[in-house]
Amino acid sequence: MKKSARWALLVSTVAMLGAALVLAFVLSLATTGWLAERHFVWLFWVNVAVAALLFLVISLAALRLMSRLRTGKFGSRLLAKLAGIFAVVGVVPGLLIYGVSYQFVSRSIDSWFDVQVAGALDAGLALGRGTLDSMAVDLATKTRAVAERLTDSRSAIGPLALERARVQLGVREVMLVGPNGQVLASVGSSNTALVPERPSATLLRQARNQF
Repeated sequence: MKKSARWALLVSTVAMLGAALVLAFVLSLATTGWLAERHFVWLFWVNVAVAALLFLVISLAALRLMSRLRTGKFGSRLLAKLAGIFAVVGVVPGLLIYGVSYQFVSRSIDSWFDVQVAGALDAGLALGRGTLDSMAVDLATKTRAVAERLTDSRSAIGPLALERARVQLGVREVMLVGPNGQVLASVGSSNTALVPERPSATLLRQARNQF
């Protein structure tokens, strides 16, 4: 067997082996994701090794072809033309398919997915805002009723009455505040706070507007 035939056989064998390994890798990713994840590092380095081997073989074949062209051996120009044709036939369709696929994914599926996610997030935000508004209105109504009941009570407002109000409202802390914003009584506060925190001026203003 001539050297050129052996080189052609070697290049064809390595190319088919690399293509088979790449196809097996893609198929394993598509069918058995857990198996691919388990052996991902090993498969990655196998593909890197095959790609390096293919690059080495193609580089040696290109150098050999350039050497034949320099020496002017018979059939070198025809061999160079055939190599160029095979390179164009192998590379251009792959680049075309990659470009079309990338544009399709980025413009159609990706944009559709973004629209759906944005709509779902907006719907979830609106639902959460509506739920919080409903809870705030309900709590304000209950608080107003408790405040009116405590105001109508003849007896002094003590910790027991505030604790009942806290349980009825279902809140963590109930605080009785005077006209000037001073804390008169408080129940259910955090154990880490020795003195209840005084409400801010904004909260006091909102409370006066509601009541």
